[in-house]
Amino acid sequence: MTSQTARQPKRKPVSIVYQVMRDFRIAYADAVIPEMTDAQWSEAARIRRLTWQSPHRLSLADAVKCYGQMANTYNEFHPGLLRDLNAAFGNDGIQVTPSREYSVAVYLHVPDAGDLRQRVETFAREHFNADEVWWTNAETLRVWWD
Repeated sequence: MTSQTARQPKRKPVSIVYQVMRDFRIAYADAVIPEMTDAQWSEAARIRRLTWQSPHRLSLADAVKCYGQMANTYNEFHPGLLRDLNAAFGNDGIQVTPSREYSVAVYLHVPDAGDLRQRVETFAREHFNADEVWWTNAETLRVWWD
């Protein structure tokens, strides 16, 4: 090791939650700044990612914080929907993959615990006003708003 590398400060690893929240702000750049000016809109439209899926899952509580970065409702989605889900199922081990599929999408990874999957699906259908709610596999419920 040279004396130059020995003097470089060690970088703290970026937390997964921080990384996902940063990526979310880029993907949803057109939705996280309240009352954008025309110049801000132009920049947001340039950097946003209309299709994005985080490579990481978040706890439901962290997903609430992540989607809470949105400044306004987006189509029929508003961050309070995930807060409501967390209030109802926050202790049940649900994980979330934040996503964007031209509009707002979430992938809910629901543990196989009794009737939990059915209860989460019913909650989503009754409370989310989503355009699509369907299982992509046995454990993952996709919810999408347009």
